[in-house]
Amino acid sequence: MMLKPRGLSALLAGTALVVFATPLRAQADEQPDPAPDDAQASQGEDEDDTIVVTGTRIRGARVVGETVSVDREAIVEAGQIDLGEAIRSLPQNFSGGQNPGVGSGAGLAHSNVNSASSANLRGLGPDATLTLLNGHRLPYDSAFAGVDISAIPLAAVDRIEVVPDGASALYGSDAVAGVVNVLLRRDFEGLATSGQLGASTSGGNFRQQADIIGGTRWSGGGAFIAYDFVNNSAIEADDRPYAASLDPDTTLYPAQRRHAITISGHHVFASGVEIALDALYSNRRSTQVAASPTLRSVGKPKVESYTLAPSVKFDLWSGWRASVVGVFGRDRTNYSTAFTRPGLPVSVTEGCFCNEMYSLEAGAEGPLLALPGGDARLAVGAGLRSNRLEFTRVSGGNVVQAFNEVQRARFAYGELFVPIVSSANAMAGIEELSLSAAARYEDYPDLDRLTTPRLGLVYAPVAGLRLRATLARSFKAPTLYQRFIPYQTILLPAAAFGAGPGTVLYTSGGNPDVTSERARSWTAGFDVSPPALPELTMSATWYDIRYKDRVVSPIAGSIAAAFHDPGFADLIDFSPDPGRLDGLIAGSLNGLENFSGGPYDPASVAAFIDNRNINVAVWAIEGLDARLAWNQPLGKDRSWGVEISGSWLDSKQQLTADLPEVQLAGVVFNPPRYRARASARFAAGGFTASAGANYIGALVDRRFAVEQRLEPGATFDLGISYDIIGGDGRGPGLRIAINIQNLFDHEPPLIGQTGPTDTPYDSTNYSPIGRFVSFGIRRQW
Repeated sequence: MMLKPRGLSALLAGTALVVFATPLRAQADEQPDPAPDDAQASQGEDEDDTIVVTGTRIRGARVVGETVSVDREAIVEAGQIDLGEAIRSLPQNFSGGQNPGVGSGAGLAHSNVNSASSANLRGLGPDATLTLLNGHRLPYDSAFAGVDISAIPLAAVDRIEVVPDGASALYGSDAVAGVVNVLLRRDFEGLATSGQLGASTSGGNFRQQADIIGGTRWSGGGAFIAYDFVNNSAIEADDRPYAASLDPDTTLYPAQRRHAITISGHHVFASGVEIALDALYSNRRSTQVAASPTLRSVGKPKVESYTLAPSVKFDLWSGWRASVVGVFGRDRTNYSTAFTRPGLPVSVTEGCFCNEMYSLEAGAEGPLLALPGGDARLAVGAGLRSNRLEFTRVSGGNVVQAFNEVQRARFAYGELFVPIVSSANAMAGIEELSLSAAARYEDYPDLDRLTTPRLGLVYAPVAGLRLRATLARSFKAPTLYQRFIPYQTILLPAAAFGAGPGTVLYTSGGNPDVTSERARSWTAGFDVSPPALPELTMSATWYDIRYKDRVVSPIAGSIAAAFHDPGFADLIDFSPDPGRLDGLIAGSLNGLENFSGGPYDPASVAAFIDNRNINVAVWAIEGLDARLAWNQPLGKDRSWGVEISGSWLDSKQQLTADLPEVQLAGVVFNPPRYRARASARFAAGGFTASAGANYIGALVDRRFAVEQRLEPGATFDLGISYDIIGGDGRGPGLRIAINIQNLFDHEPPLIGQTGPTDTPYDSTNYSPIGRFVSFGIRRQW
């Protein structure tokens, strides 16, 4: 990623790029003043031909589709200290899944395993959003194939770019809901420090944060090292009146301490060869308590991860450029949970979700042929990737569950960009017309082979109006946890289910035979940047995703539902093959668990239900993203701006073809139908003031006999910063800031509990943090 502010502005002007800032920072047609750490050391190149942005592998190509970009300064001004907080503020993202503060009651997919923060676009799950660092993959975190985005120091980040559209044709598995790409600073020079102290005014969550970044530049390159430290206390049920139904020691938000280091450097030789290295390291310790009169659990997971990503790029011929990138990373979640029951000794369950990955990729990109509208360009590449998950579960000193499995993939891809009409040959009614096409082939030995295409079209009938559309296929390979977590086989009397004489055998757990989840998606949208009103930008995108073969355990709760609901009829085998049953019993965790009251006889098995993970569920997702922004320079270092960004979502799931669709969007523990963010910013010299409003639509709770409606709500944020000492172009000399998030201390609406440790609110959509006041200081040395 080679960036130069002049070239970046030229590339982005009028494209589909949407800059979402919290508070409002800069838009695609009005970039902030250039800073040395954003610029490339001059190599005499045309920068418009070297920029690659998220959503394409071709230098200088138009990005077809919506792109949301959040820069570091906007995150800092909002009082946020890590990328997890930033990504959760986007209307396109859902805070459920693997995120701190998600409590019990939300289901296994929302288990707060280690207090990591994972992107979860459209609420399709952390495993359906691909998270990248400078365009390359990172090791998975914990069990559910997400990536801990908060483990990257904010001081090292230039911006994050989000493409909420199917992108497997470009990036491979997991990019069903979209891609989140974290882009590091480049050629930072000097030394910068910052710190923040803050706390929730209702109690708990006293937070300390500090970071430092130091870097240097030289002819042809640069390097930096950044370190970040965060420590926050827990929020306990005793701190919040609305959590009075819980044991006072139950944690609503975990206590945690995190250290993170990032090193990045590059050097360009006179021969046109560039070498680079990105290196990450982080460790986190957190504490989560769940307590009731009969059971108390104290979880203290320890997470350590690192990634090394060396690369080399070199010029070939006639404008072509090649690259070779390798990545090796490990992420180890060592969990330990102590269980205490009245009158019994303490028992401890511990183990590891130990992930490891490596990849090697070689590619080339360059002009294919000259057209009146510009060069048609082609990118091609191939590589291999390996993911390993070593899982152990130890209870009472005995290993009760364990596996160590590897999933390998070989891939090849190609992308073509054809500028049919551009400014060079524009005509009446066609200011711009371009086509893009991409395809990727992936081969998972003994699992799956598939090809995913993507087509894109951009058409501008007049200056300032751009229409765009994409059609794509995407996929997600099943996770190693879904495939290899041990399963159980259980035998029960058939009479208990009204199934006549004999027995019923069923299985539950992992399934090595599941295959890839597949999706078809299309988008259509427009971008408006009127030449007569350069301060105004508007955009909207309609999206439609058909996500099939989702891996689920189809029958939730008792398997009795399979006999009483005809929608589950296809899941029952009334003539099971005895050989298959014997094989399943032999491979299960504990062998056959016989509760039938008699000896096992394959001939007496009247019905078999395979309730392991299987490819059966279908999701239908559609919605609309929209944004309007106005940035107005006032002269003499003064400016103001406003922005409104929102998303409407409809999401339905169907477990089998004979079962009805179930509405997910707008239902507790799922994304709301409506989310929006409005922000305003005023700057005058070294003074900046910002305000924000966050809206969440109504939710319904259908878990009980009487449906409950949760009214929509909004929270408001304020921020003020002032430069006590002016900067020198690289950043503020000395800046102080005060931020108040959730100004009016809006509390989560209450819901019913299904267990004694379940939070009495929807912890995937609402936070227990409440009003949070912080004081920050930054210094550029």
